[in-house]
Amino acid sequence: MPDGHSAERDLLQKWNHDVTAWESLTVAQREQVIGRAKADSTELSNKPADSPVARNDQDTFGKIFRRNMPYGTVTDHGTMFVGFSADQQRLEAMLESMAGVTGGVRDALTRYTRPLTGAYYFVPSTESLRRISSE
Repeated sequence: MPDGHSAERDLLQKWNHDVTAWESLTVAQREQVIGRAKADSTELSNKPADSPVARNDQDTFGKIFRRNMPYGTVTDHGTMFVGFSADQQRLEAMLESMAGVTGGVRDALTRYTRPLTGAYYFVPSTESLRRISSE
């Protein structure tokens, strides 16, 4: 921010899942799609290049705080994703990687889930909010 205080850029997305296609995969196939072992969520030693673990490696793009929460009914459900970062370009670079814009490899998980909505939000720092409220 121009005043020297930090702020967050947040990404919110709603994803709808194709459970029929996902459930048709074996556990080993799902692990290859994700790039993690189902039993303990550890990264696979030879993670596939198209896995989300490989496509969005925070050692490459930088750290973000992210969470997924389920939503929906038995017939219509998915995940709400939120990612927090002080740098919007970091979030954008991860999305471009996921879509295959950079590197030409699309995230394998996008074969089983699709984005319905998405938006960036700006969250000002506490210091900025205090300054504004005292004016």
